[in-house]
Amino acid sequence: MGLAKDMVKDNKKILLLTLGLFIMSIIGVFLLRGNFLNVDPAIVGPGLYTEARNVLQEGVDYSAVIRSEYGDIEIELYENDSPNAVNSFLFLSGEDFYDGLTFYKVIPNFVIQAGDQNGDGTGDPGYELETGEIQLKVEEYTVCMANASQFFIVPQGADITELLNYPVLGKVTNGFAVVDTIEKVAIDNKYKPINDITINSVLIIEK
Repeated sequence: MGLAKDMVKDNKKILLLTLGLFIMSIIGVFLLRGNFLNVDPAIVGPGLYTEARNVLQEGVDYSAVIRSEYGDIEIELYENDSPNAVNSFLFLSGEDFYDGLTFYKVIPNFVIQAGDQNGDGTGDPGYELETGEIQLKVEEYTVCMANASQFFIVPQGADITELLNYPVLGKVTNGFAVVDTIEKVAIDNKYKPINDITINSVLIIEK
């Protein structure tokens, strides 16, 4: 009988332990969903958001350094003229959204484009970019937004007639040779580089 009682006690302990682990796992799910923690409600999934948090600070001059395996591209951001575009870029950069993405489209004498997590032109961060800002002049080495996350750089000698309606994010101030080198890489019939051109990180500089 003593052995039977011990077995019953052990089974109860195992049952209670299993139940406790189950309850803890349920609590963990709610914690991860932000029901008990102050998790940003803008985040709806890995790399997806319902909106861009407002990260622009008044009186701050912003620039960015896109660090790629081909070298760095420095960009002066136009936060005063294109606040929505710049804010989206800053927000996503702060979320490390661009890290590991590629320049997935290279069209000679037209654009080099990045910022798509799908790598095929269909990606976005989960929200749309509000437009209606001042339309700045598009010219060589201008950086424009194709949507809320994707951006393209206009290389030297590009035909800009089809690029006039895109929000201007800023302009390249250093790393022109990097842009020119990327524009000349081997591509397939869909303008995708044969070898990946990866963005290692995006550094935001505030002055």
